[in-house]
Amino acid sequence: MHKKVIAIILSLMITSTLFAQESSENTRGLTIGTDILPLIFGFPNGFVGLLHNEGKNEINVAAFYFKHDDDDENISFLGLYPAYRFYPKGKGKGIFFEGGVGLGFINWDYGQEKVSSITFWPTVNLGYRWSWNFGLSLAPFIGGNYGIGKVEASDGTVKTFKEDDGSESEITGSLNPSIGIEIGYMF
Repeated sequence: MHKKVIAIILSLMITSTLFAQESSENTRGLTIGTDILPLIFGFPNGFVGLLHNEGKNEINVAAFYFKHDDDDENISFLGLYPAYRFYPKGKGKGIFFEGGVGLGFINWDYGQEKVSSITFWPTVNLGYRWSWNFGLSLAPFIGGNYGIGKVEASDGTVKTFKEDDGSESEITGSLNPSIGIEIGYMF
């Protein structure tokens, strides 16, 4: 199942790049950067974006990592987020609509057991990108995602995550906000 999803996502990314139109303008095509909001909370992350079709579309792939160690349990999270953006006015700036599917590879030390799980987050975002002639770009966005999958030990215990209000939730079936501020350099 997971191999089929990854194969479909990679196929879409490759074919959309192959059919990209060459721009007659000097539109910068490659962006490398980071989302500064997760960095504030200790989530190292980065992304690469490739504009095509005269800046009307962008293939964007982000990766991130998180590790939490404490006395009771250790959990690590490696994620990959391929997405596709649409810029209605083109040139890779202005309002954009984004759709993507996050893949999370989670490892959890539960007692003497090592639990591994793969989770998915279908996501939609709305944002705005500013870019300057010297290459700097800034793109705040807001949206939502839906968590699919769970981290479950062999005895049926499901890993829960504490929310801001003190409650606990699982990944499965959770609707979450997607908020960020990407800063990058366009080549």
